[in-house]
Amino acid sequence: MEWNHNNYTHEKYTESDQYWSPESEKYAAASQLITALRAGWSLALPRVSARQIWHSGSRLSTIYEFTLMRGSQLMIMPVLSNPYIERYIVQHDIRVIAEAAAHSVVSAE
Repeated sequence: MEWNHNNYTHEKYTESDQYWSPESEKYAAASQLITALRAGWSLALPRVSARQIWHSGSRLSTIYEFTLMRGSQLMIMPVLSNPYIERYIVQHDIRVIAEAAAHSVVSAE
């Protein structure tokens, strides 16, 4: 039996623009980071900080804080971790700086 290998790399996932605003959402998704990069934002630093948050029921999530710039504007975009973001960080040789566990947040979400 021959397996059909699907090389799905999230092209469809990133086709449409998904805007993000810190006033409307606490965390951004990968698609929102991609939209910002398409809109002229770029990484201000070749590193991101990573922190973990605990949701109720002991579910752990990692948040990566990307520092973006466009012209003289700076924006910190906290992005929820997922396989796309993990791959993006590796492919773009972005250094991850983990915050101390004492700063972890417990979320009621």
